[in-house]
Amino acid sequence: MNTVVRFGDAEVRSSKQKTFRKQFAENLNAALDRRGAIPSGYGRVVGVAELFGVSQNTAANWLKGDGVPELSRLPEIADILGTTVEQLVVGDRGKDTHVIDENYVMVDMHEEGSLGGYSWYTLPETLRSMGLPKDLRMLQVSSDDMAPYVNSGDAVMYDPRVRRIQTNGVFVFQIGDRFVVRRVQRGIKGDVRLKCDNPLFEDEVLDEAELDESALPGGRISVAGQVVGRLSVGS
Repeated sequence: MNTVVRFGDAEVRSSKQKTFRKQFAENLNAALDRRGAIPSGYGRVVGVAELFGVSQNTAANWLKGDGVPELSRLPEIADILGTTVEQLVVGDRGKDTHVIDENYVMVDMHEEGSLGGYSWYTLPETLRSMGLPKDLRMLQVSSDDMAPYVNSGDAVMYDPRVRRIQTNGVFVFQIGDRFVVRRVQRGIKGDVRLKCDNPLFEDEVLDEAELDESALPGGRISVAGQVVGRLSVGS
């Protein structure tokens, strides 16, 4: 059974994001103070920009709490500053701090047009408690062809280890250089029907034995993984 996670009110999310940015800025400046080589003030902006290969505007945003790095960069930043990812994110909680950069799970999140994107970091226990695999990937949906199951802006969580269709369910397919979400219905004659939940979109029927070699107008089609959960953004 799929797991559905809903984000709260937009104002609540915005407040939490602002708090996180300010907390990160405090922790980043504290780590720079401990490093001792980059002074405070404008010199720190220049130093951070050069140290991490970003623009001075980006560096200033990190230091003021107006922006944060992509999560995939946090281990690199922590390593250069001689600290940990957790200290950058939540600060120093004392000697019993759980060092998440040794134990976290990185969940890649991408859009329909590419495997590149962002990364989320969480503890394995979090995924286990939700019944999700540690090899999880996430796809952000940009169309309504699977509405109301997922709408534009929502995301699906999928298991990339599942590369063949063994049962009915919802799967992520790669067609050429893009990704789509489809509900699968297997026929008794060995065919596979790729169904859109939105009735405005037509279904596709493929021969299961030739799935990886079949071609749709956009290119070759293959199974990228089976959907195991959803992230519903908004109401």
